[in-house]
Amino acid sequence: MKHSNTQRDVFNQQPIQAPPASMAFLWSRTNMLKEMWDVVQAVGAWPGIAIATDPNGLCVVLRGVTLGHLRWNGRIDLPFTPELGDRLVAEQMATRDPESDRVVIDVRTGADVDRAVWLLRLAYLKASPKVQVCGCDQGGL
Repeated sequence: MKHSNTQRDVFNQQPIQAPPASMAFLWSRTNMLKEMWDVVQAVGAWPGIAIATDPNGLCVVLRGVTLGHLRWNGRIDLPFTPELGDRLVAEQMATRDPESDRVVIDVRTGADVDRAVWLLRLAYLKASPKVQVCGCDQGGL
């Protein structure tokens, strides 16, 4: 009898498999495997999301639009506009990376996971087409 250790999400997307050994090794060397994997699982369940590896970490993409980059050091880079980035920094939701001037968050705790998922969801909603509310398209709330 076969048993699966993954479950389908509510959107019938393919389940995210266990992290590749290289990802687990790199993040475990920084004691952030659980936190970063929690971010990957939450974001990977959203419709249309693709997560690809590269030498520096994982790239979260929606239909060709990069929503964020999860670095092996636990930092997540988010390509928000300067205006939105300034507001997020002012409200202490994120910081600025002095090298790239991107909005970033360092994931170290469960609270950081929640904030990272929230910021990635903001990027997701900005990149998504107009979302219908209550099955109609007669405006927002």
